Amino acid sequence: MAYAALVSLTNTIDRFLNSNLYSISVEEKQQITSLLDYVTPFQDFLDKFPDKFKSLEERMREVANEAEDILEYLVLEKVFLSADEESEFNDELNRGTVIKDISLKMEKMSNECGRDFLDDAATDNILKGRICDVVNEAEKINSFLKWERNHIRFRDKWRFLPAEFAMLKSKLKFINHLKKMGREIDSIMAEAIAVKNKTATIKEEVQLGDSAAAASSTKMISLHDDDDDDAEEEEEKSECYRSAKLEHQMERVMEEIALIAAQVKEIKDSSTGKDVERGGADTSAAPTSPSTDPPIHKDSMVGFEDYLLDVKDRLCGEPSRLQVIPICGMGGIGKTTLARNVYDDPLTVGHFVIRVWVTISQDYTPQRILSSLLESLKEYNTGGLGQSDDEKVHKILMGRRYLVVMDDMWSGEAWDVVRRVLPDDGNGSRVVLTTRLFEVASYPDPSNRLHEMSLLNADQSWNLFKNKMFADEECPSNLEDIGKEIAGSCKGLPLAIVVIAGLLSRESKNPSSWQEIAEKVKSAETTEHDQINEILSLSYAQLPQYLRPCFLYMASFPEDDEIHVVKLMRLWVAEGFLAFSINSKSFEEVAEECLDELVKRNLVLVTKRKSDNRIKSCSLHDLMRDLCIRKAHESQFFLNLMDKNVEKEHFTERIKNQRRVSIDSSHLRYLSSDDDSTIHSIRCSKYHIVELDFVKSVRLLRVLDTVPADVESSPSLHQLSELFHLRYLALNYMGLICVGLSMLKNLQTLIIDREKRDKTFVAVVCNLVLGWDTPQLRHVHFHGTIYFEDPNETDLSLESLQTLSYVSHSSCTERILKKIPNLKKLKIDCSKGSHREDEACLNDLVHLHRLENLKVYAGRWVQSRPEQYKITYPSMLKKLSLIDLRLSWSHMILVGSLPNLQVLKLKSCTWVDGDTWETIEGAFPVLEVLLIEDRRLENWITESSHFPILKRLLLRSCRNLNGITNDIGEIPTLELIEVTGEVKKSLMESVELIREEQEELGNNILQVVCSAKS
Repeated sequence: MAYAALVSLTNTIDRFLNSNLYSISVEEKQQITSLLDYVTPFQDFLDKFPDKFKSLEERMREVANEAEDILEYLVLEKVFLSADEESEFNDELNRGTVIKDISLKMEKMSNECGRDFLDDAATDNILKGRICDVVNEAEKINSFLKWERNHIRFRDKWRFLPAEFAMLKSKLKFINHLKKMGREIDSIMAEAIAVKNKTATIKEEVQLGDSAAAASSTKMISLHDDDDDDAEEEEEKSECYRSAKLEHQMERVMEEIALIAAQVKEIKDSSTGKDVERGGADTSAAPTSPSTDPPIHKDSMVGFEDYLLDVKDRLCGEPSRLQVIPICGMGGIGKTTLARNVYDDPLTVGHFVIRVWVTISQDYTPQRILSSLLESLKEYNTGGLGQSDDEKVHKILMGRRYLVVMDDMWSGEAWDVVRRVLPDDGNGSRVVLTTRLFEVASYPDPSNRLHEMSLLNADQSWNLFKNKMFADEECPSNLEDIGKEIAGSCKGLPLAIVVIAGLLSRESKNPSSWQEIAEKVKSAETTEHDQINEILSLSYAQLPQYLRPCFLYMASFPEDDEIHVVKLMRLWVAEGFLAFSINSKSFEEVAEECLDELVKRNLVLVTKRKSDNRIKSCSLHDLMRDLCIRKAHESQFFLNLMDKNVEKEHFTERIKNQRRVSIDSSHLRYLSSDDDSTIHSIRCSKYHIVELDFVKSVRLLRVLDTVPADVESSPSLHQLSELFHLRYLALNYMGLICVGLSMLKNLQTLIIDREKRDKTFVAVVCNLVLGWDTPQLRHVHFHGTIYFEDPNETDLSLESLQTLSYVSHSSCTERILKKIPNLKKLKIDCSKGSHREDEACLNDLVHLHRLENLKVYAGRWVQSRPEQYKITYPSMLKKLSLIDLRLSWSHMILVGSLPNLQVLKLKSCTWVDGDTWETIEGAFPVLEVLLIEDRRLENWITESSHFPILKRLLLRSCRNLNGITNDIGEIPTLELIEVTGEVKKSLMESVELIREEQEELGNNILQVVCSAKS
């Protein structure tokens, strides 16, 4: 994809020119700066002529990638070669000096061990063999040096080096190899002289092999005579080798860029102003702030109202035995949407104690299904260490009325996995499954009635189209006929209608724009399957260039994956295809706006929202993901092999020349440590235990995400520090952290999580020490405890650092916190340390003026806790979680005074002044979400005015809380009261009373969900 490659190149040039890690010559700066004179016009050209000149776009992509690779290798040479190799070898590093030395030794050996010596019967055969080996090696080196002189292009130099020369491509390895060869010659010479001293007779015949050896020796000598006439010339050649002849390579790249630029100018000049204007409409616009929030993935069931009512009746009606409700239909017809509407319906929420949603997909494993079930039920999970996952799930569901949705099933065997853990207690529990396959739908019970969804008719198609385009507004009369034509061309498939509506929502609402789209949709009418692909492709073709890489990248996640937005945006930033914002927005803000735009176009589904209504997680429809993979492969944007079983030979061939790959983690073993690669990004799926022996072959790597797998401790782990360009590193690892983070100057995101094979969750002493020499660091998550080095006056601040978890409370000092001034999200671990009175003080948090999200955790198993934690909160705080702390209720007055606090979570805290919480007037002025999970709290005395704009009240496992006041129901903004876990009967009765009173008052907004167990 040319546009993404050009943006990435622009960002790389900017970092190169503004880095203070190495020196740049005037010539280098001029040459590299001149690249920018071409890059921006190329981007403008692609904006104005999208998909018009495929071959030209491909050349742009290739030349941008090549230029970026040259720059990144130049950085590696400047950072590593000058710092390590030159300091280690000093003058000896000069290749010419070493070659000259070897040539002289070869000449000496040729004189001392000539034909007479080799023919002498007294000469040991082993010694003869060693002489021949050395001569053959000289021949090989001679061939390598000739080959090197004839291949100066970057890609020849680093990617098409013959296999037999692989060990010679690194300067350091090459010199080491020559020196080893010199020592062997010295040893041969010593032994030959000893043999000569004992021998009196010399024979005169020459064997063919020996003659060849002597000739080869001469060749080695002639190499020096031909290419290294004086030390000064060879020193110059050595410098050229040291930088991989980057100057020549860049010149060739610039020549290619100039040719492309001339062709671009010719196309622009020959195009009419009208063509340019039409081609550029809307495609170059930057993302704008969202005016309305995109809907969660729960569309209106236009055309399927009868299905909705029918399924709800079967869920909440007879019989009382466990019943399976299958929903069947073709891809894109709305099966998941129907299931989601039913699942989230207030009647369903109130009817079932437990609701669980599990996406199965084609690539399922029994363990993954059970793990997903258990993860969804974690708040009920009290099972012991010796229990299996299926035993834990069965125990949790026993005696409770539950609803399990199994979405996107492709085989009956998946039902067999789940069936054995589902108890049938005759209490009206239900299972809903969705599938495209009739035989899978009927597998659990062939006599069961199916909900087989059919295509929409013309009226239903038009109603759905109108609903997505205009919501409650009327369609303008001049657009109605064209709109009906477009809706009809989608042949009743809801996904196609929704996608086309999303496309049109970003176009001008005038007949000419709509007519143009109508003609394109109509031209896509072929077979039913091909037509939906063409319509979806049309939605991609209409995307602005800046959104295309963001959209395609989402298919690098596994099928049916719930994509966490935080991770997605960090990956987008690390990959480098987000353009710098012209209005000082952060990369994260730009990424969020891009995601909002994709959601508005109905290309991405929202699955969860945060309490502030921002998107928390999203997903791709299967057909959309297929489109992304197809387009990504066509444009060589990334290669997705995670869904395929491939042999090593096929894998090696497929990844050649690729920049981004998504693979099964087991494929990592196919990556050779001997070959340099163009790969910039590796993302893995599926659980395996892997090693990182391949890292030397991916020196340009930016993204390494192996999180689904566990990384085995091995000597290769420390080699990660050599990945200078690495920006995103995520892995599961429990060993000693030996990665030299100080060398990862470009690292933005570091995630080191607990290994999945660790089922005991026994506390393991695992610490990570952060220094002050990773200036690009933005996000750090570590499963153990993070400590900071004590900063010196000369240490730089980590001004880019935004999120940090979990950091030791002992590192929350004024000196340290002032060095991370832009921190927005912080999780503090107070579970370790001596817990002296001064260590229980977190008053220095007040220096974090931009902190918005704070979580403080003490650990319920800590042996010695301080009498009370002292915390001073920064005023910008919006979210606060206090877990397992010793606090006083008077401390909650301080919390309630925070002017921007929107979310408060209190979990398992110990209150030193009793078990009654009494709130005061004027507290919590903007609090919207309150979660209380407290087994000690008995009484809560409050009034509606104390939480004036509260929206959600969540009470979990409050086993001793006697009840809540009816006045809570009077809060005008309250939307949800949810009670879960083990609670008193009196609490459940008080909540039910609030529900009844509010219903009588006509309050249709408040939803009361009580799935607790008394």
